[in-house]
Amino acid sequence: MTDRSLRVARTAAGLLLTLSAIALSGCTAFATNYAVLNRDAEAADTVPDGVVEQDSGDVADLSSARLVGEHSGSSIWLLRGVEPSTVCVLAYRDEDEWGMGCGGERGPVEMSGPAGHFTTVPDDYPTPDGATRISDNVYALSP
Repeated sequence: MTDRSLRVARTAAGLLLTLSAIALSGCTAFATNYAVLNRDAEAADTVPDGVVEQDSGDVADLSSARLVGEHSGSSIWLLRGVEPSTVCVLAYRDEDEWGMGCGGERGPVEMSGPAGHFTTVPDDYPTPDGATRISDNVYALSP
């Protein structure tokens, strides 16, 4: 190799390393997070038996449920979806009035049903217009 071709090879290798570092850091820089899903589960996080009995388990990971609050008589949980990069919100008033909605974790994910109208957003996401805060990640919306 000549000095010139060695210099070109070193420059190309350096450029490749720099681009790789930027690409890899970009993957984490824009990762979404729901801090509540990272905390240890507590007894209150267990979803009601009525949901377990009726849920097929093919959409949400019920073991990942975290109770985030209540609104107008409905208890609200945030859960991880079964599919990678999905999140779910579960609103439960009773065995006959509950619903769950799932979608991409970059949000927002909305669900509406007899137990209420709710939306989820990742940490540090702007508050949805006209929404009532239930937790850092879940908001009630007006019907």
